[in-house]
Amino acid sequence: MSDLELTGAFGNYDRTHFLDTNSISPAGVNLRVLKFSPSDIFYRMCRYEEFDLSEMSMGAHLFLLAKGNSPFVGIPAFPSRVFRHSMVYANSNSGIKVPSDLNGKKIGIREWGMTAVVWIIGILKEEYGLDIKTVDWFAAKEPRVPIQMPGGCKISLIPSDKNLSDLLETGEIDAALIHQVPQAFLRSPDKVFRLFPDYKNDEIDYYKRTGVHPIMHCVVLRKQLNQRFPWLLKNLYDAFEESRKKTIESLSDTGALSAMIPFLPAFMDETRSVFGNDYWPYGVKKNIKTLEKLTLYAHEQGLTDRVIQIEELFEKSVLDK
Repeated sequence: MSDLELTGAFGNYDRTHFLDTNSISPAGVNLRVLKFSPSDIFYRMCRYEEFDLSEMSMGAHLFLLAKGNSPFVGIPAFPSRVFRHSMVYANSNSGIKVPSDLNGKKIGIREWGMTAVVWIIGILKEEYGLDIKTVDWFAAKEPRVPIQMPGGCKISLIPSDKNLSDLLETGEIDAALIHQVPQAFLRSPDKVFRLFPDYKNDEIDYYKRTGVHPIMHCVVLRKQLNQRFPWLLKNLYDAFEESRKKTIESLSDTGALSAMIPFLPAFMDETRSVFGNDYWPYGVKKNIKTLEKLTLYAHEQGLTDRVIQIEELFEKSVLDK
């Protein structure tokens, strides 16, 4: 019996490298991997189901599950996870000195419901007392999905000829939650600053206190394929897990560095001192705190009309991973 021919789409990551090159292949599958930006993948997968499997925004995955008509099933492999304290910027004349000062201010975001934004708003609310209903929110674009905003929240679209970085620099908004470093921060450090300047240590402290390492993206498979081939999901997960482990082995090789980072061995030592040897785990069991936190934040911010249960996120065959 010939292998099943599948096409997958992912960002350019080290953790999927061994799948990209077919050094590792899922059992029973000939996997062709395509590389695109994550935002392109999400659009093409959600709009057209263009690929058999792909990386997927956790926000989009949660939204589709809550609507009850998701064409996908989830795999608990996590190509992207990022702490988000570094994405909080403020204008020097805003009067913002500490996170609680964000209440009552004008805050810019790229898009309500974007996973990175869900995470940082949730953290600011839970850890620092942000009241999202007191904020005047300004979004760079409409939500990709029809979100029911929490009652009392005010959100406006910024003009199409302006961007968050410029508005932050001029003081038209007081702060911005931006996952890419804004140009205003680079060119005008006297006008724009990070609210968490020592963000690495803030993120380490957050992890040590909560056990939460924010997940941005998971992997999804088209539901029809899962129904036709019930063995497929587990085999795919096993391949992603093997690729992840090989990547950690590669990064740990001090004979010849696998990444263009001069102090990689020192960074690896520091990472292990914080997270332990298994510092980027896949599976549900080792990520339960993180997943529960995200499902709660998504509900609080109107992305889902109820708190999605963990057993809904991923199929039974991989829930015990």
